[in-house]
Amino acid sequence: MQLCRVTGTIVSTRKEEPLRNGKLLIVHPVDTLGDLDGELDMLAMDPGYGAGVDDIVVVAREGAAVQQLMKASDVPANVIILGVVDEWSAEA
Repeated sequence: MQLCRVTGTIVSTRKEEPLRNGKLLIVHPVDTLGDLDGELDMLAMDPGYGAGVDDIVVVAREGAAVQQLMKASDVPANVIILGVVDEWSAEA
């Protein structure tokens, strides 16, 4: 699992059936202070948590997690949002 910030959204007029039950978002890993970490943007599925731009989210980068949360074995994604973070703290 990894903390990420939602940095954008994907709008699609057509989606394959397995992707229709979720929202596609662009996420970027963050460090413990909430600052963007590295240069890796990822496309993530939001299965219904209502995440939006600037939200901090917990993501899993495993196809099996996507399949379990989307309740389908044919979802062509490997990053999924597990939840929206309300707050966190970390020791420096």
